[in-house]
Amino acid sequence: MQESRESLTLDRPSSRVGEELLQTVHPPVTAKETPRAPGWLMAATGALALAVLAMALAETNLWMHYLIDAGESISLAGLAFILVAGFFLFRSKRLAASLPLTLPWLLFPVITQGDQLIDNLSINWMRFIVHVLLAAIFGIPVAVFVMAARYIARAPRAWHAAIPGFPQLAAGRTREGSAIVAAWLMAIESWIAVRFLGELMVVTLVVMIWATLAWGFGSRRGGRTAPRSERTALTLLIAGVAVSLGLFVGYKNRPGAYQGSPSYFMDPAQKGAGFQIGAVPVPTGSVRVPADPGAVRDALTGYGEAFERLLAGYYILDRNYNYDFHNRLFLRSTPLLADYRHVGLTKVAEAEALRAQADALVVSARASLASDDPLAALLDDVRGYAAFTFGRAPVLERMSAGFVQTQAGYQHATHIYEGEGKVLGVELKAILDKHRAVLAAPALAPVTGEFSRLSQGVYQKYADRIVGF
Repeated sequence: MQESRESLTLDRPSSRVGEELLQTVHPPVTAKETPRAPGWLMAATGALALAVLAMALAETNLWMHYLIDAGESISLAGLAFILVAGFFLFRSKRLAASLPLTLPWLLFPVITQGDQLIDNLSINWMRFIVHVLLAAIFGIPVAVFVMAARYIARAPRAWHAAIPGFPQLAAGRTREGSAIVAAWLMAIESWIAVRFLGELMVVTLVVMIWATLAWGFGSRRGGRTAPRSERTALTLLIAGVAVSLGLFVGYKNRPGAYQGSPSYFMDPAQKGAGFQIGAVPVPTGSVRVPADPGAVRDALTGYGEAFERLLAGYYILDRNYNYDFHNRLFLRSTPLLADYRHVGLTKVAEAEALRAQADALVVSARASLASDDPLAALLDDVRGYAAFTFGRAPVLERMSAGFVQTQAGYQHATHIYEGEGKVLGVELKAILDKHRAVLAAPALAPVTGEFSRLSQGVYQKYADRIVGF
């Protein structure tokens, strides 16, 4: 009988013996034993995580920050999507395995509120909160890739040796392999931190790498952990959705002036404080060449040059306050224009002088036009808007001087000039649209053409910018 058993063992092919030994050491993982997150959720979450990372670095580029500012509805749609997906995954008993993938969807609505998250805090609290959020933003794409890598590297392959962490994952040392993969991905992200952020983000990534490796190699327990209860996972998801939505609504509707800015463009409490573009009606009279076209042309062009110079000053102040604030927030060293506040305010003073000259010219120009002349309405609107806009300049100067008494206040200083620069062009564009019949008349092109060109340039300067970040 013993010989028979030995015979059976010897007759078995050696490859079969090796395969059984391998399965004894590392038993095959079945879908029933370890439910996995579905591929469609990994792909969708990975795309969202990368988009959020790009948005965190995009500053004020419209195409990225549309998703943050004007795209609030998109983030809420994403919140609804992950909640519905969570119930679907719960029914198929895959929610616990997919729970880490829900974090980007929960985070997105909160970060749409931009700088309101750190508004009115001290610089050190700003640094802390920003880098906690950035740690999540940088960590989520890594986590998604690590989850995907665990499934990609389940069976040993020769090419795994070229990717750190994959041999450990294939050998069943899941925790070690995951930590190695995450560490080298975060090491790559450190270049992004150096290029776009600053010293504090590099330190944050170093701490994240250290913590990840400590987690991966600091325990002698097996790589696999007991799966979380599906019911517990569903409870956590519902709670996360409620917290995310609550923070979104709370930050969006909190009382008080937005960012300390006097700009009605940015402060919901001042929506009626802007220039009243409908105050001057457009006459129904026919468009005609004025008796003194030179006087009208000089007045309009003078206002156009004043607006252009004013925007030049605002732009210098906006950009340099912005870089100055982020230098302080992230401990980086973006070069600044020397004595930029003085340079910017000098441009504003030059613009005021140009506006005073245009005010003197418009008196005679307006007197040469009949009351029913559409060109007269254009002159009245432009003169009124100049008075309104230049009346705000001293307010901005005074408020910005107060803001920069603290490092955190540089954020507010950049926002008021960014907001005013944006709204300057928006309102000018509205004036151009209102008086399109006059400005488009070929006979009046020599009179209005230069003003129209200058005003379009002022509008285009901030046309692709979302303000308030």
